[in-house]
Amino acid sequence: MFRVLVLDSLSDEGVEVFKAEGIEVDVRPPQKPAELAAIINDYDGLVVRSATKVTAEALEGSSRMKVIGRAGAGTDNIDKDAATRHGIVVMNTPGGNTISTCEHTFAMMMALCRNIPQAHASMAAGRWDRKSFMGKELSGKTLGIVGIGRIGGAVAKRAKAFEMKILGFDPILSPLKAEALGVELVSLDEIIERSDFITIHAPKSEKTNNLFAMAELKRMKRECRIINCARGGIVNEQDLAQALREGVIAGAALDVYTSEPFENNPFLGLDNIVMTPHLAASTDEAQVTVAVDVAKQMADYLKTGAIVNAVNVPSLDSETRAALQPLLFLAERMGLFQSQLVQGRPLSLEIEYIGDCGAADTYPVTAAVMAGFLTPMVETVNMVSAPSQLQERGIEVAEKRSPESSSYAFEIGVTVKSDTETQRIRGTLFNGNDPRICTVNGMRVDAVPVGNMLVCMNEDKPLIVGRMCTLIGEVGINIANLMLGRDAKGGRALTVLNLDQAVPADVLDRVRAVPHVNEVRLVALPEAK
Repeated sequence: MFRVLVLDSLSDEGVEVFKAEGIEVDVRPPQKPAELAAIINDYDGLVVRSATKVTAEALEGSSRMKVIGRAGAGTDNIDKDAATRHGIVVMNTPGGNTISTCEHTFAMMMALCRNIPQAHASMAAGRWDRKSFMGKELSGKTLGIVGIGRIGGAVAKRAKAFEMKILGFDPILSPLKAEALGVELVSLDEIIERSDFITIHAPKSEKTNNLFAMAELKRMKRECRIINCARGGIVNEQDLAQALREGVIAGAALDVYTSEPFENNPFLGLDNIVMTPHLAASTDEAQVTVAVDVAKQMADYLKTGAIVNAVNVPSLDSETRAALQPLLFLAERMGLFQSQLVQGRPLSLEIEYIGDCGAADTYPVTAAVMAGFLTPMVETVNMVSAPSQLQERGIEVAEKRSPESSSYAFEIGVTVKSDTETQRIRGTLFNGNDPRICTVNGMRVDAVPVGNMLVCMNEDKPLIVGRMCTLIGEVGINIANLMLGRDAKGGRALTVLNLDQAVPADVLDRVRAVPHVNEVRLVALPEAK
């Protein structure tokens, strides 16, 4: 009989799902990593919410554990790399808290603009003070939504009922999808400058960390109010506290923080902020939904091997995955390369197979390209979730087999069209396990897709490559590989450099200023393991 350990107060309905499937369940309070490590080998599955931290220490020595289920969307409290190393599938339930978070956003917004917490405190103190709590209406105001996935889309739909004008910023949402939601797609700058309310529903990443700091807050309307029910740190807390004290913006409502429980709270004593202790997903309905969903997913995996909503592994058996691993590595790197090379809003992604790549079913390879392409753009993505995430954002995906021949054993082509340009690359494996990007926009380069890569488009003239390399070398950056290509003598040329470290922005500007250099783009890929 399979045994599952349930921590963090999973709803009873989820526990009953396990029991109905013939799975033994132990329910315990949250465990510290050392405590969890001592008991983890007694179980096949583990269910957590956010209170328990499943660290590498907790998983050390694990040999029996097969699956960890997160009753919710975020998996920041689970060391996914450690889980993968131990052969443990990590699953989440990404859609279960959509409505609860959406409704909490509106609760925060209305509490903020109608001063409800302050008015309640005044009444509880025995006062009747109507003049101090003059509010603002939502109707007719402009709402800026940053991140229009499941939750942001649900907020947009409901904002229409309040007769709000809706602006949206999402780098990968298609115009057609935005139009269907009644959202005007704009730049982040326009969100900042035009909105009366700004609500955040974006993932936490290097790009979104401190997305709103003092410089951005000062560009907002003085009557603007900002709501964050997404992740702490997207709004700089110290800068926001200062902006609220100085009246730079009118107010803020926060449900998430850089440390939880929140430490050194800079908002204490301010009367133009509403705070809740990460309650957006805390409704009876949401907790039942995620509990039932995670229990069904885990039971299916334990009994049949089916993988749903996995965040660390694709749905492949171990033998097939081992055989396909070099091909999957190449495909993921090509997607990641294209996501950083292409500029503009992505509209379509086409994966083309030329020759025999050795996979009868190319869907896992296509899924690896999609997952790599989305990795810099979303919080959690893998080969299982990538197709649906692209579909949700209105990005078309096509797969085709080409009848043309190749000078290699096979090639994989990845073409990305955005609203401003089209980028085409092809890749292959040398000797079956050495990944290369063999052409970029028709120009052969055979570049190694590893680490920091500088992609330079220039005219085919003397001295250009030397000047670029000199500028890079003068700041102490070593060039590991240099590949050249061109479409014709004296025509377009391409230089791809593998560098031992990233190029600073000022050096990139100097490289761009070299005569006859048309475009310089930096692509950062993980180092080879």
